[in-house]
Amino acid sequence: MADKSKRWRVLSEFITGEGGPVVPTDDDSPPSGGPAPAPPDALRPRPRRRQPTRVAVPVSVAVPAQPGGPALDPNSSVALPDHIAPPGAVIVAGIDSNGVEYVFEDDPSADPLVDPRYDLDDRNWVRYRTSWGGIFRIVLLILLALFAAGWIRGRVYGWIDAQVNPAGPIGAEVDFNIPNGASTNDVATLLASNNLVGNGTVFRYWLRCGGDTGGRITITGFLGCNAERTFEAGDYVLNKNMSFDALVVKLDKGPVPEPVFNITIPEGLRVTELINRLLEENDRFNRADLEKVLADKSLTSKYLDPDVPPFFWFEGMLFPAKYDVPNRDRGNERKFIERMSKTFDERFGALLEDPGRAPVLDELGLTNYQVVIVASLIEEEAKIDADRPKIARVIYNRLLKGEKLGIDASTYYAVGKPFTEPLLQSDLDNTSPWNTRAVVGLPPTPIAAPGEASLRAALQPADGDWMYYVLTDEGGVKGAHTFATTEAERAAALKVCTDLGYCG
Repeated sequence: MADKSKRWRVLSEFITGEGGPVVPTDDDSPPSGGPAPAPPDALRPRPRRRQPTRVAVPVSVAVPAQPGGPALDPNSSVALPDHIAPPGAVIVAGIDSNGVEYVFEDDPSADPLVDPRYDLDDRNWVRYRTSWGGIFRIVLLILLALFAAGWIRGRVYGWIDAQVNPAGPIGAEVDFNIPNGASTNDVATLLASNNLVGNGTVFRYWLRCGGDTGGRITITGFLGCNAERTFEAGDYVLNKNMSFDALVVKLDKGPVPEPVFNITIPEGLRVTELINRLLEENDRFNRADLEKVLADKSLTSKYLDPDVPPFFWFEGMLFPAKYDVPNRDRGNERKFIERMSKTFDERFGALLEDPGRAPVLDELGLTNYQVVIVASLIEEEAKIDADRPKIARVIYNRLLKGEKLGIDASTYYAVGKPFTEPLLQSDLDNTSPWNTRAVVGLPPTPIAAPGEASLRAALQPADGDWMYYVLTDEGGVKGAHTFATTEAERAAALKVCTDLGYCG
């Protein structure tokens, strides 16, 4: 097994420049009386300034030991390191059998002479570092490191550029959906999973690294990119092999408009009429499924009186409006009824904030649900918007005086007749709690679905002391009522109503 210390020494010598030429040291001198082996060419010492010149000269007299050095025997062979000698000194290294003395002489100007008898296995030769070798190697390593870093950097940027601007033509279309609440990370992951980008991480950091549509990713700025982007939830049609720029332009345009189906619900419908209307508007609805949904109390308005019986839970509490229904939801009765109920709560809740409840409502002690009942009466009686606040005031004035409201619309609801049929005396005398001709006070539930104008009028009635209203096309306005305070004014208005054919 190779000596690890040697391997590390070789590596250290390469980096620092230590090593190279060798000269004998004092720990293993050549054998006494024998020739010293000559070093190979590769190990011949190179001239070095201020290093001892190696020479061999014949002498007949032994040279005494130098001060501070070991005692020398002229008849023995001793190897001494040249650094023991002071400058200019001559030190005996050894004497062979032929009387040749080997010395080291500190003479920088002399040419070096190498003993031809150097032994390859002699460890008494040490390497000397050249004056430039270590620096050269360090510079070489630095240049190699810079070259490697530049090459790696180029490969990384090349790979990133291939992700940002992929080669080749635009690919096939792909349907892509961004769910509600999806973050930038979520969008990047979904794009990668649909093979719309090669790498989701690169796309994410490209978006975060600058500009409205992204920017160049740099190694130094990679971790510092923090720009946030969001995209609208919905369905998109994207293409494979698109550049990041083109991809983001399409995403910024927003989702493809989803085909919708319009369902229009007018004001003033009873629940039974609403079911028929929904079946007419949407052939994917089913009557049995609608009736089942309308028996689910979890979908009712938060303004519903808890004492209202099941069949009347949704009466007047589903907001009439035009609804855009996605094609995928056309057959979902539950979702549509839930949407109507939530819309009512939103719209009525907004009106309770603005314009709010008039003082007369608190004077009468009316709940919000009873305000909806008043609004349903207004919805069925009023023909023009200008009359709605006045009709509300007549209702409140009569309630304050404890008089019957006498509203025909409530009687129609009580006996279950459509408005196209005439009321009989038996209908007027019906004691149903919804018949305000026979019962004092408000009906127990709304009698129809009021719109926003009627809800607003019920919350903020007009100022006046009117006690009656009669349909007379007042002022030449079709559907306008005459509002009367006294019985005589009411009688005069009734005659006009009769002449016009409105009153029988």
